[in-house]
Amino acid sequence: MILDSVDRVRQFLEHSQIDALVKVLPPDSTKTSALAAKTLGCTVAEIAKTIGFVYHSSEQLNPVLIVLSGARRVNPNKLSAHLNIPEAKLHKMSAEEVKTYSGYSIGGVPPFPHYPNIHVSADRSLFDFSAVWAAAGSNNTVMKIKPEVLTRYLKMPVVEVSE
Repeated sequence: MILDSVDRVRQFLEHSQIDALVKVLPPDSTKTSALAAKTLGCTVAEIAKTIGFVYHSSEQLNPVLIVLSGARRVNPNKLSAHLNIPEAKLHKMSAEEVKTYSGYSIGGVPPFPHYPNIHVSADRSLFDFSAVWAAAGSNNTVMKIKPEVLTRYLKMPVVEVSE
């Protein structure tokens, strides 16, 4: 049986016994981070966005996802320093690459679960909040989760790559 994206996330949460509240929002309420925040009654900063990058090393493509506060952006210089690669080798994923490497479409990329061989890190900016709202597999499904749950249970490294 093939699970849809939201069911994959829900099944992963249940199987892993991860404490997270999943909510389906009206489709028009999530077109922007500001609309989603208004619908959820939180700030844009409390929305955890997942941004994808790819870099080449030794003839291999390496996909990387960074989960960070919605009010921040990834600093490519900091990310390339963290990955120990020249910034010129790093590029932001296209919508097609996001789908290919993560298994989800832009706007619905959760912090987990993903296809194998994709590196996921949490930016320290998430820890400014007791809980954040992250995508849960579709552009109008979100989950409320504590940042320490992301990092502890998923063994997700915490990095400082945002500004």
